[in-house]
Amino acid sequence: MSVDELTYDPADPATLRNPHPIFARLREEDPVHWSEPMSGWVVTGYDDITDALTDSEVYSAERLGGVRKHLPAAALTSAEEVLRYLNSWMVFRDPPDHTRLRRHMAQVLNLPTFEAMRDTVSSLTHMLLDRMPQGDVIDILPNFSILLPGMVVMELMGVDRTRLLEVKGWSDDMMLFIGSARGVPDKYERARRGAHAMATLFKELIARRRIEPGTDMLSQLVFSEVEGHRLNDDELVGCLMMVLNGGHETTANLINNSLMALAHNPDAAAALRADPGRMVTAVEEFLRYDSPILSIGRIVKEDTELGGKQLTAGERVFFMLLSANRDADVFDDPDTLDITRNPNPHMAFGKGPHFCLGTPLARIEGQIVLNALLERYSSIEMAEPTGSIDWINSMVTRGPTRLPLRLK
Repeated sequence: MSVDELTYDPADPATLRNPHPIFARLREEDPVHWSEPMSGWVVTGYDDITDALTDSEVYSAERLGGVRKHLPAAALTSAEEVLRYLNSWMVFRDPPDHTRLRRHMAQVLNLPTFEAMRDTVSSLTHMLLDRMPQGDVIDILPNFSILLPGMVVMELMGVDRTRLLEVKGWSDDMMLFIGSARGVPDKYERARRGAHAMATLFKELIARRRIEPGTDMLSQLVFSEVEGHRLNDDELVGCLMMVLNGGHETTANLINNSLMALAHNPDAAAALRADPGRMVTAVEEFLRYDSPILSIGRIVKEDTELGGKQLTAGERVFFMLLSANRDADVFDDPDTLDITRNPNPHMAFGKGPHFCLGTPLARIEGQIVLNALLERYSSIEMAEPTGSIDWINSMVTRGPTRLPLRLK
């Protein structure tokens, strides 16, 4: 296959399941690649991605205007209610709005807050593992890995954890709006209903916290001030939606992808059982090896050059974090899982001003969950070939849609 014939098509099931081979070719032969199926640029090299994600003057996070332009006419009414809240997600804002929103969020999402969650994460982990059904084959995804991060986020926000599945359903529907979601019927109306239901719940909680503030993240966010200004209701709702989605699915994928890696690398699992203190370094390697975030999208703000290619203002660019973390110019033997790898400058959570604020909590959850599973089970095996498992159809998140394991 010549360079001209190379095509990155995320709709291809084989590419969705394992994009590493084509990413390797693209890094070598066409690191800034125009993808016709995506109508945008696909960037795969570590240095190019670092340069671009740290340059908000040229590459804009404000992608929602472009989404609005390409919506079918029949979807516009439904879309407006979703966009009302997405516009307050700092991941879709450039400075100075991004800077202002991030300062509010950083006051309540920080290392001391997350470290204080360790006991909560541990107790929830063991509670869910105790409840997990027994049997020869267990799909860990609906029975554990989807539940745990959601419960942690709900606890952080002060939301009743018994509403987890209900709220997650709303969040999943809303995310149909910005994910791939090809072929999903009524996706815009479903996204609207999800956004409306979440906004209704969060507005009730916000009103309650204003009258009776607590110590939870939501109470702190309601009364957070930056240069004498507080967040308005739409901004508060948008921030909560973003935290719920970002802190939920990303960590679930970290758990699932890590377990899949351990199932395929029993020597690594044995080493971690023998020395649980290695888990801090190991989690960094799991994040690098099969990152829970596939890519970060941007819009080109002005004509520019990247990797020898001319990019035009208004074009879309997808920066493939998954690919950057396998770049042989940065990582020795990048296709090998090495739980002792150090240093490990992966970019699983992005780079630059939009670097994920929730990173420390995801790390804490990964460390506690994986040590608990390895302590509890002497063997973690795939119950099916990896090739038979479908992967999430998204340009944002990366993980399997189910994970059947044999736990002994």
